[in-house]
Amino acid sequence: MKRTLLILCLAVSALPARAGLWEAVCRVESGGNPRAVGDNSLAVGIAQIHPIMVREANRLAGTRYTLADRLDPVKSKAIFTIYVEHYGKGKSLEYKARLWNGGPGGNSKTATIAYWKKIQKHL
Repeated sequence: MKRTLLILCLAVSALPARAGLWEAVCRVESGGNPRAVGDNSLAVGIAQIHPIMVREANRLAGTRYTLADRLDPVKSKAIFTIYVEHYGKGKSLEYKARLWNGGPGGNSKTATIAYWKKIQKHL
């Protein structure tokens, strides 16, 4: 298990400097660590997913992701994709990144501008 996590961390850190939104989010949120915990233990996993995001992805897609699934990078990516593609369908990468950081309406919150600038460095 530890070896698998190490390989996953190395894989994310070895991505090209210019990556897609998912990879950029993983770098900014956790530095590529699928076991990261932050925000007073509310944000978990490689994309620092909050419980509300899991519930919302399940509601939107009729899935049954659990809070423990946030520790699985593949399931985390699925949760991220469900959420971002639902609320950001057809929108720019900036819109989607700020949405991920600030929730619905996050694209218009000034607090998400700095997050977008961090993401841009990895895109």
